Amino acid sequence: MTDESTPEAAKSLELATPNEESEDPPKKTGCCAPLHNYPISSMMVGVVLGFAIGVGLTYWAPEDDSKKITLLWLGLPGQIFLWTLKCFVLPLVFVNIIIAIVDMLRIGKATSIGTTVICLYLATTVVAALFGTISTLIFKPFYNTDEEFAAAAVKEMQDISVSDTIYDGVFKKIFPSNIAQAFVESEFTQVMFFGIIFGAALFPELDRNGQSKMMGILREMDKVFTRVLRWIIFTTPFGVFSLIIAKVGKETDLGTMFQNIGLLIGSSFLAWGLQILFMYIGLFALLTKSNPFAYLKHIVPAQLFAFSSASSAATIPYSLKSVKATGVVPDVIGRFVIPFGATVNMDGGAVYFVCAGIWLAVLNGEEVTAANFILLIVLATIGSIGTAPVPMASLVLINTAYNSVFGTTGTPEGFAYIFAIDWFMDRMRTTCNVTGDCVVTGITAYRCPIDESLEAFAEKKEESSVEVSEEDVEKAV
Repeated sequence: MTDESTPEAAKSLELATPNEESEDPPKKTGCCAPLHNYPISSMMVGVVLGFAIGVGLTYWAPEDDSKKITLLWLGLPGQIFLWTLKCFVLPLVFVNIIIAIVDMLRIGKATSIGTTVICLYLATTVVAALFGTISTLIFKPFYNTDEEFAAAAVKEMQDISVSDTIYDGVFKKIFPSNIAQAFVESEFTQVMFFGIIFGAALFPELDRNGQSKMMGILREMDKVFTRVLRWIIFTTPFGVFSLIIAKVGKETDLGTMFQNIGLLIGSSFLAWGLQILFMYIGLFALLTKSNPFAYLKHIVPAQLFAFSSASSAATIPYSLKSVKATGVVPDVIGRFVIPFGATVNMDGGAVYFVCAGIWLAVLNGEEVTAANFILLIVLATIGSIGTAPVPMASLVLINTAYNSVFGTTGTPEGFAYIFAIDWFMDRMRTTCNVTGDCVVTGITAYRCPIDESLEAFAEKKEESSVEVSEEDVEKAV
């Protein structure tokens, strides 16, 4: 959900057609105007200055602790930035998980088409996490780390059996015994599991319009947490500047550092490529018995806007226009599937969860086990569903997920580099997400043809600015 959501659009799944001719937001003025008007340029300035000053500090080698103290204070703004992110991201994910579960249950019950949409979105997300795992296993042997640091940091797990590893590393991390303690200790997996159960139990309390007092409170909480998150993201250039200085300044082998960053980018790109080739193109061809490229060529405008905006929600009007241009997606299907996918379908984030998590683990000398991979796949699948469709939303979950999977606390070594490249990786994640939304919409249109009378009815509704709800879709099937 985003701040731009209207009260009507927030009503579960009564999804209105976004304004396809939306204007660019007015430019802001004042001392902070550059941060508002040119966020990417501001981010790049922070990254470049941080690297430049950090590289300069690598040549400073005093005999006392003055460098250590200097880097500590230079990195304080970045640490405050991370602390505030971690403070708000867990409750935001908890609320988003509950809302997503209720919405998916409502779709599945209200319409026969809803079950198809939910199954397709869940399938693409799970496969995305699996491709992330495969890609990570391919690139993992090439990661470089300090052998002495790794030897000191590796956990003593050699004498633990596979059964105990999976028992302790998966199931004990999923099922909470004390939800308050899970929040206090940032047990990401347990909080998400609790949110799923809570959402399933809340679903029967909805009235005929799909509303309840609790859902109203949760949606307001979602708006508030998202607004605070946007405030924090506004300070990202300063946070990145501080984190990069503190991290690069204490490096002794810059070549290895840049090589590791390149390997993280390479593993992510390989996984995204596999997702597009096999899951999107292959699944479309298999389920529709048609040429996927004839369909995909029409969604290029939506992909380009997704890359430039880094927001699935902001791309909704362009996605709707693109799938309509294919000539195979009726308006009623597009207006039903696309907005829902912008909320729950985060395949790009599911890939990056796994790639970034294992990359951090190797750099920090953690022993990566099968249980870690299983738990990361679970987290990537469920966590991506609870990710807000706003810029950098996936990034703020990685630190918490990493600590939950590997039983660590604080910010892992190398996390500053993930921040440094996220302005680009976030755009690739969003492009993958939007591609998945459009592909699922096309498959749904092929598999669930719409009656022509309802299509005419939908056009009449559009002319009178009346929303098309899931009941209309049910009549069409």
